[in-house]
Amino acid sequence: MTQKTNYFKLGLFVILSFALTAAMLIAFGAGQFFKTETLAETYFNESVQGLNIGSEVKYKGVKIGAVKSITTPTKVYDIASNYVLVTFSLSEDCYVGQTGRKPEERMKKAVDKGLSVFLSFNGLTGSAYLETDYKKNGPDDLQISWTPENLYVPSRSSNIKQVKDGISRVMETLGSLDLQEMKNDLSALLKSLNITKVSAQAESLLKELRQTNRDLAKILTSGQVKQILTDAGASVADLKQIVHAAKAPIKQTLADINTAAGSFKRMTTGLEQGYEGKLTEMADRMDTVLASLEKTSQLLENMIWSNADVIGKTISNLENTTDNLNQFTQELRDFPGSILMEAPPRASTSRKEK
Repeated sequence: MTQKTNYFKLGLFVILSFALTAAMLIAFGAGQFFKTETLAETYFNESVQGLNIGSEVKYKGVKIGAVKSITTPTKVYDIASNYVLVTFSLSEDCYVGQTGRKPEERMKKAVDKGLSVFLSFNGLTGSAYLETDYKKNGPDDLQISWTPENLYVPSRSSNIKQVKDGISRVMETLGSLDLQEMKNDLSALLKSLNITKVSAQAESLLKELRQTNRDLAKILTSGQVKQILTDAGASVADLKQIVHAAKAPIKQTLADINTAAGSFKRMTTGLEQGYEGKLTEMADRMDTVLASLEKTSQLLENMIWSNADVIGKTISNLENTTDNLNQFTQELRDFPGSILMEAPPRASTSRKEK
């Protein structure tokens, strides 16, 4: 009886141990069991050496998934193709610069905006992983004649392949060059050029330039050129002296004109009360005279620079004009009525008798 009881307790302990272990596994791994993932696939027209199952899928260095399988479209879709099919999973926290509730929705938006996937390598280890990013030029144009089973993400060539393709194109271009023909063309060009003749022509040109410089130096240092420069300087000095001498008379003439204008204005002001209509007409005439005198003064200033020879005559005429204006002003002051009458009034008889 005691032996049976011990077997029962031992079996119960084993069952409880298995149950407790299963509960712990479920508690710690439930997140992984119930975690959903979105599958996507892409195709490469290059070697994927270094890429393995479990390799990371990144977006600008941030992990967003992992590689699930590496195969060929021929095996999966039963179609002839030399591409490499890479299937990778996207985690729930896969954000590639887009918004959406599900990673599949966000990835579709990113693909529409130009997201593509390409191979990248980890430093010195040589291990590869998948990098995703947006590219302005767009992904490579791979021709796909079948419908992918999973979300399709376009691919583009890796940087290593682009460098390799560039080097290959350069080598092909260099290989297509006909170096022998280029050498023959260069030899023919050198033969066609008469180096001796070209050198002789260049030397002759230099001699002509030296002779021209010597002739020009002789002309500039000749006595005739110096005399011309001296005469020009003397003429300029004489002209400056004439202008300086004419400044004082012209200023005096302008002052006299301004004085006469002031006298005319004062006279018209005194005669406005008795001869309103005539004075208005006279004032208009005086304005015309003043405008003419102003234009005359401007013309005189211009004539100083353009007609130095006739400055003396012009000054003499202006002095005569000033004397006449002074005389006319004096007569107007003594006999204001002479503007309306032909001659000054005669002296009365009583004044004679006195």
